[in-house]
Amino acid sequence: MKISRRCLVTLALLPFLSAGAFGQNRVTIYTAAPQDLLDRVIPAFEKSANLKVELIKGGSGDLINRLKAEKGRQTADVLFSVGAEGIEANPSLFTKYTPDNAKFMAEAFKINDAAVPFTAVTSAIGVNTKLLTPAQYPQTWADLAKPLYKGKISAARVDKSGSSYTQLTTILLIYGEEKGWELFAKILDNMVLSNSSGAVSKFVNDGEAALGLSNEDTLLRFKVGGGPVEILYPLDGTSAISDAMALMASPINAEGGKAFMNYMLSKEGQEIIDAAGRRSVRADVLTKNPLTPLSKIKLIKYDVDWAGANRGRIMTKWNDLMMNKK
Repeated sequence: MKISRRCLVTLALLPFLSAGAFGQNRVTIYTAAPQDLLDRVIPAFEKSANLKVELIKGGSGDLINRLKAEKGRQTADVLFSVGAEGIEANPSLFTKYTPDNAKFMAEAFKINDAAVPFTAVTSAIGVNTKLLTPAQYPQTWADLAKPLYKGKISAARVDKSGSSYTQLTTILLIYGEEKGWELFAKILDNMVLSNSSGAVSKFVNDGEAALGLSNEDTLLRFKVGGGPVEILYPLDGTSAISDAMALMASPINAEGGKAFMNYMLSKEGQEIIDAAGRRSVRADVLTKNPLTPLSKIKLIKYDVDWAGANRGRIMTKWNDLMMNKK
């Protein structure tokens, strides 16, 4: 059988054409989100958009470092569930995109450059109620420096976790850099460190740590599940900041990535966020989760721009403290 030159060229291109078509049916997402949240939002998005999602999971620090190493290559479409300061500190990795559903966001939330908020997260202290009595509960960030808590505080490494970086910068913003660093150094000496804030909540629930510094939603999951977990909001103030997502500068499937980001701001997507114990960024989503209302928490004005612009300097100081950790 004779095969024309045109057919030969077409056959030779088939692997590439198939790969391209395959890429348009798949969205690749790098994410630091907890598994419980992913188990809820990813299947719902896949059904809604008729697209498949490939997830690459890791701590936010590790994901940013991976994306830096992959810069210019088409390896991902969206970075999902990281602190906005991590996105702002690496503008060349991302491209600005404003989803259509952003118009429904409450006025308290805004898009900073490429960082698009999809939920608000408050930093909290988790307590194992079997290991500490109410009289022993810390009331403030400053209390965590007490000798009573030596080796009893679980926290994520600041170079691995965006949540942990937020906790550090929250302390610096409350107390000022000089006193803040002095206080944090004492708290650090009481810490047992891990690679993710999600693991911290499990350590508190399982009794491997009396205290844990984490996001309220991961602690809430164990509390509502019947675990011996209480959630405390420091009386000297804490931060409620946007958990963000961003479109990559060189996406594999730009339209698919945009579809995912738009879905996360849809009413359906935001109702799933609320059901997962997170705070919605939409004004028209009535909460059904048992999180403490923000009106009852002492919140600071968290300066995302400052946290992003000073990240390199703050990380250098943190590394210096780690070298001298007791």
